[in-house]
Amino acid sequence: MSRPDSTNSESKAPRGTTAEDKKANEEAASIASYIADMADEMAKLANRCDMPMLCYFLNLARAEADMRARELGGYSIDRSA
Repeated sequence: MSRPDSTNSESKAPRGTTAEDKKANEEAASIASYIADMADEMAKLANRCDMPMLCYFLNLARAEADMRARELGGYSIDRSA
């Protein structure tokens, strides 16, 4: 007996192939990049105010958002300046 979801033809189609999927990925990459930028700015503020744990977690959030943006086709931003 087959599982009900195994016969779904949509599950066999590759993801990210339609124009709608591409637009959704671009939007998600843009949002992830924005989150990375904001987390970076907040981490810098936390560092200046001697909040090392908050700085650490904000840098983790930045790294996660950067990684997700790259996976979705966005570009990473050089924040070394």
